[in-house]
Amino acid sequence: MKLFASIYIGTYETTLKVFEVVKQKGAKTIDVQKIQSDIIKDILSKGMILPETVDKLCRILNDMKRTIEGYKVDAFSVVAGPNIRQASNDLVVLEQIKMRTGFSPIVLSNSEQRFLGYQAVASTENFDELISDSAVLVDVGGVSLQITLFSKGKIITTQHLSLGTVSINENLRKLGSTSGNSLEQTFEMMYKELDVFKTMFLRDIEPKYMILFGVQVNSITERISSFSSKSIKTEEYLDCLNKINRQYIKRFDDSNDIYLDNENVIEPVVMLYKALAETLNPAMVFAPGVSVAEGMMYNHSYQKKWLVSKHDFDNDIITAAWSIAKRYGSYQPHLKALYRLSGEIFDAMKKYHGLTKRHRVLMECIAILHDCGKYISLAEASSCSYTIIMASEILGLTHKERELIASTVEFNRKPVEPYDNMSDRFTQDEYLTILKLLAILKVANALDRSHKQKIKNVSMKVKDNELVINIEANSSLALEKGLFTKNASYFQEIFGIKPVLREKQ
Repeated sequence: MKLFASIYIGTYETTLKVFEVVKQKGAKTIDVQKIQSDIIKDILSKGMILPETVDKLCRILNDMKRTIEGYKVDAFSVVAGPNIRQASNDLVVLEQIKMRTGFSPIVLSNSEQRFLGYQAVASTENFDELISDSAVLVDVGGVSLQITLFSKGKIITTQHLSLGTVSINENLRKLGSTSGNSLEQTFEMMYKELDVFKTMFLRDIEPKYMILFGVQVNSITERISSFSSKSIKTEEYLDCLNKINRQYIKRFDDSNDIYLDNENVIEPVVMLYKALAETLNPAMVFAPGVSVAEGMMYNHSYQKKWLVSKHDFDNDIITAAWSIAKRYGSYQPHLKALYRLSGEIFDAMKKYHGLTKRHRVLMECIAILHDCGKYISLAEASSCSYTIIMASEILGLTHKERELIASTVEFNRKPVEPYDNMSDRFTQDEYLTILKLLAILKVANALDRSHKQKIKNVSMKVKDNELVINIEANSSLALEKGLFTKNASYFQEIFGIKPVLREKQ
């Protein structure tokens, strides 16, 4: 048995959760502390985090620190949501937290935060069953939301929308929340944004499930309605939401003698969830009742082998990459050939490149996405590919990993920039990783230069400082051999091993 503690500094509350992790039984929550925060309100109204908010946050964190010490946990993690970076004094606030509490919070990128949430949801018992037909996973944050569409167990797309609970509440406040027009305008804005997503991406897909994830989901489902964490028909779900307004919330507070966290945010949350259900029109709604804190625990437990994941997160990355390639009209037979060849080169060079299993996933994404920019411009395919990859949310990749993939793809057609020009974006190790993955891509690409998949029955082996590639071909390889010689020289420059092509007659 292991004990793990998660502290998540969110936009409108700071959460501590302590978990008991048993490999055979899974994980269970043994303690929870949630304290309201004004971080996002300060940022939206003042552009900075006010001193009194920092004071309160440090007191909260010190209380949580004492709780962690009392449990004698085996490990803990402290992270902050990406919205803290919107504050003009974010570095000062983080330094004050470090000096006054001893914690050094890791500030998550949007991609990292969303993935932790996804890990929490995907680790629930019935998740793979829910997405086996079709589903939309809706991750609602304070400033924005993210929708991931699944069909037949595979990710079709992940899209980021500027609709968040706190930002909507601020919009209502500025318009005048008592005005009927403000509610009507806000609803219209929500429906417009969601209808664009539906038109562009749902098309003929009718999602069976809408899976809701977000801090305020738990307040609604667990505390102020009859909606449990089990599945509920959309009609019943909407009936439940239609009952919830400010008067209902006030009566609930009084009758249950409790203070409902962030009660002012509940109304815009309800509006948003109604708009989601009515626009996306799922048959069922499911709220697993987990948060980023659970994702932090699962992420650590999987890395340390405390638990074994039942869900294949790497496969999610690959299927998302294939969906992007399909959307931008990339030639599938060539991509499949390159996907296979680059993987075989990567595996044959395992003892010589020093790369990890994770880098193999990145290599596969590079092979799949290396030509996506041709959809926009044949002449500027490299730059367009970079832009497409950086603008696409690929659930499971960090921002840095996405940038590494995009840069490798860009250099496939452009001269590689010296490290000094990229030192503000990548460490030396990351830069060398780009060079290694690029060298593999170039050799693999040369083997299908004609895009006609002439090569079959490939085998590879490193011997006497040569990567010997044995192949059979169904037609002339004149074009492939011409590019292979050039790209083999670059490969040898990077690895010190020369690729040699041997054709079986």
